[in-house]
Amino acid sequence: MLTAIKKDGTPFSLLPRVPKEKLRRIREDQEFQCPECKEKVMMKIGSRRMEHFAHQKGSLCVESYERESEYHLAGKLQLFQWLKNQQLCPELEPFYPNIRQRPDIGLPYDKKNYALEFQCSTIPPELMIKRTKRYQLRKTAPFWIMGGKNIKRKGEKKVSLSNFDYLFLTKSPAGQWILPAYCSTLKTFILLRNITPLSSRNALTQFSIIPMQQMDFEQLLNPAPISKSFNSADWKKEIRSQKSNVHLQGYHQNDFLREMYHASLNCTLLPSFIGLPVPNAPVIETAPLIWQAYLFKDHLHQKNAGEILTFSAVYRSFMQRVRNTQIKLRTLPLAPHISSTRPLAEYLHLLAQLDVLELLNPNTFRIKRKLIVPEHLVLQLEMEDSFYKEFAPILFS
Repeated sequence: MLTAIKKDGTPFSLLPRVPKEKLRRIREDQEFQCPECKEKVMMKIGSRRMEHFAHQKGSLCVESYERESEYHLAGKLQLFQWLKNQQLCPELEPFYPNIRQRPDIGLPYDKKNYALEFQCSTIPPELMIKRTKRYQLRKTAPFWIMGGKNIKRKGEKKVSLSNFDYLFLTKSPAGQWILPAYCSTLKTFILLRNITPLSSRNALTQFSIIPMQQMDFEQLLNPAPISKSFNSADWKKEIRSQKSNVHLQGYHQNDFLREMYHASLNCTLLPSFIGLPVPNAPVIETAPLIWQAYLFKDHLHQKNAGEILTFSAVYRSFMQRVRNTQIKLRTLPLAPHISSTRPLAEYLHLLAQLDVLELLNPNTFRIKRKLIVPEHLVLQLEMEDSFYKEFAPILFS
């Protein structure tokens, strides 16, 4: 950290930077405290790293969870200067006594107060969620920026995201899922836009890599909306691979495979409308292929045309599977208003657009036809190709 409290209670900042010899003289004459926990902190003045304050070993302060790296310190300063260059009024490490928290940068902008956190290491998720909620209680909008070095890119359109990474997700005003990151080495922003989960860890997304000087704060808050970052061929390839490989997890270790087997369902031959993208899928940690297969088994398999399906019945069975830990939900503290009802409703309405269901009213559906499960792989692949060719404009517009 770059700010501390002197023994007389006045704040002391290491910015603007001064010669190291002057800092050494100050260090000999002064003692410093952490603004949050009031513990003694040490002024570190080395030859390799930028000068900073650090807690002593064994500190219980939440600040000591992250030993600030040079990457983090440099990024914090770069972001601070970037905001100043836009004629804004950022404050470095302001301390909010009513919640006893200190973001990397505080910023008043467009009649709101923002707390910017540049997070470069993994901290306990509970701590990040708690800090987020405290900012929100203070009527301060938290804005978490991931360290760009932590992004695990797996291809042109594919990324691996841990549950901790998902805590950074926010919704843009245009309704798209965004994960903002910044690389202090390259001085570039990395925006993951239109994030659409394939599994509990992998997702398709659009990577936008933007030099710092070409980005302003408004663009970071409200990125321009984009069309789908992938197409039907991308999605079909990924889901087809999942259907082919899910059995490799092992029958005896996998409750999902056992339940599908006892319902006479072969995962490789599941209908094409199972495992589809819906806008708010990030709320559900479980892979779309699996939670949608459970819904099919519970409400559509071996049902006759004309039978009625209600959203409340689907939601009850879904939540029972959540309680049984067969389906897992995510905590998304930056989008707390998005509940698990959203992706469920989106999926049912999508099935109505795909002529699987008939929409009677927003919460009631009728099964339009008896649903066919392919008998063998050749037929399944033919039906899948036909399905994606017919409905790609609906699924990937």
